[in-house]
Formats: sequence, structure tokens, C-alpha cells
Amino acid sequence: MADDLRRQAEEHFKRGNQFDEQGERERAIQEWLTAIDCDPQHIGAHFNLGIAYAEEDDIERALQQLHEVIRLDPFDTQARRILAEILIEQEQTDQAINQLRQVLNLNPSDHQAVHLLTQIYFDLEMWDQAAATLEMGGMETEDADLWFELGMVYEMQQHRLDDAILTYRRALIARPEHAGAARALRRLNVPLEEFSDDEEFEK
Repeated sequence: MADDLRRQAEEHFKRGNQFDEQGERERAIQEWLTAIDCDPQHIGAHFNLGIAYAEEDDIERALQQLHEVIRLDPFDTQARRILAEILIEQEQTDQAINQLRQVLNLNPSDHQAVHLLTQIYFDLEMWDQAAATLEMGGMETEDADLWFELGMVYEMQQHRLDDAILTYRRALIARPEHAGAARALRRLNVPLEEFSDDEEFEK
């Protein structure tokens, strides 16, 4: 009997996916809800409902479904990251930070989580926490601007020029053509001999 219900749940889940791909969101939601009726532990149905409700601005239901995914699978980093994005929009910053830290505990190289958490720390002016989080993400191209912004913050704090130089260099490692970081290092009289074509930074 239990196997039959799980099979039915999977059929409704797949049917819901098909409806969603066809742009029939309401019918998709109904199929996913039926899937959960058959199998309350169907993670895929809970996850899809969470996304659907979030896109429909039904935030309370979206949060409920994503929390259920995490309850069923505490290692689901995608659900945690999406939950954090919703929490950020709802200005529930502490909860968002907690979810993103959990993601990075499970997967330190999750670049999206690194980026989101760094942005939160920037908004809170928690500069050292931002730097530590960026360190976890490695030298990703998309984060070059964040390294650069952090460098400007450190430079304004006169006593942290060494930190500013380090972060400007990290911006260039992430994106060697980053003109702002190159100009900042020149302004601080730091040589750029490691870059073969200095003229590209004059744009």
C-alpha cells in the first residue's frame, strides 16, 4: 500500500512539473499538493511548492514548504539558499545569515551563498565578516567588485591600508581587467608588475 502511494505521489509530482512547464501554475500546484497527500515526505513536491508560492508572493506558504524540505533533508543546501533569499527580502536578516552559514558549513564552495552572505555583511557594515566570507568563496570573477568595494572601505579607514592593498589585489586576481582595482593600487603606489599588459587598465 505504501509503495502504491509513493508511486502515485511521483506520478502527480511529474504531472505537476509538466503543467508548470506549460505555464499552468495553478494546476501544477494542485498536482504537487496531491503528491504530498499521497506521500507527505515527497521532498520534490515540497520544494516546487516553495518556489511556486514564493513566485506568487505567498510568502508564508513558501517559507512553510521550504522549512519542510529542510526538516526532511537538513543537507539540502539549495532549499536553504532559496529560503535565505526570501528571508532577506522579508528583512529577516538574522535568520537569513543562519541559513547561509548552514549552507557554507555543508558546502564551503557554494558561491551563491558566499555572495549573498557577503552582501548582507556589506549592508550591516560588518567588513571583516565580509572579507572572511569572500575568502571562503575563492577568487570568483563575480566577486571582484565586492573585493574592490571592501578595499575602498579599508582605504577610507587610513590605518587599514595594508588590508586595502590586499583586497584590491584580490579583486585583480578575480578579474585581471578590473580597472578600478588597478587604479586604486597605482594611487597607493603599489606596482602592478605581475600583470603583463598594464595599458588594459587605462580604459
